[in-house]
Amino acid sequence: MNEKNLQAIKLMLIMILACMANACVTDAAKGDTLKILNWNVLYGFNHHKSIEEASRWINAQKPDMIALQELNGISEKSLGEYAKKWGHSFAVTHKKGGFPVGLTSKEPIEVIERKSKGHHHGFLHCKTYGIHFFVVHFWPGKSKEVDEILNRIAPLLEQKEKVIFLGDFNGCSRKDEAFLIANAKLRKRDYTFVDKVEAKGFVDLVHKHDPKAKISCPTWGPGSVKDMEEWKLKRCRIDFVFADRVLAEDSRFGTISLAREIDTISDHYPVIVELDISKHNKTDAGDGF
Repeated sequence: MNEKNLQAIKLMLIMILACMANACVTDAAKGDTLKILNWNVLYGFNHHKSIEEASRWINAQKPDMIALQELNGISEKSLGEYAKKWGHSFAVTHKKGGFPVGLTSKEPIEVIERKSKGHHHGFLHCKTYGIHFFVVHFWPGKSKEVDEILNRIAPLLEQKEKVIFLGDFNGCSRKDEAFLIANAKLRKRDYTFVDKVEAKGFVDLVHKHDPKAKISCPTWGPGSVKDMEEWKLKRCRIDFVFADRVLAEDSRFGTISLAREIDTISDHYPVIVELDISKHNKTDAGDGF
């Protein structure tokens, strides 16, 4: 083999190695951020009328995982099929009938508990991306439900596990009180659920990053409100993503999307947060995370 051919082979190897290195950097960068979307989807995406529209919108957001409430009439198998439309290979729900909650993810999901007995809607406890997720849909006045979940969370925090508590709380935050008094005159102000969660050290990621975001429902969707005046008197924030203190320190972003195209999909707006999990990836490397 002459020197000219050797030089060509060396140059080709250098190019291949450079591409491989660039791919590794890109994958690492992607793995450093966890984008989470939380959404009450109104009886299975507006009574199953808006599944395609919702799937397109979700896909455009490119979340790594999604917590969903009101998956009425949607089985775990069906949710798995829908999840593929937004790039998620894994999906679980906590029950078959009623108002199921669910979780979809790009990464495998370990189901730890599906709880419905003794609860109005119930909750789902899963682990994905090395984080424990408690997906809830509370009912006003049933504060014992949050106590039960917090009792399950306590030993996890003691063991330095990472925890996110998210869903439709059907209750408000004291951080929004001034807005609620001035605007949500048709909404009963119940702070019980959020008070209990924050008393355990959990951080409201939307308030941390976007304290002006005060409305997660209602939208202008079908049946939500009859006119502008009613909408103004019902506006409130009852959908939350809470992270434990350690995770919250590494949060990058949190808001509520008020995109107009969502108005026809649900009577709730979705909450979107982002976490920097690079530090936690390194910490859990030995556990195969």
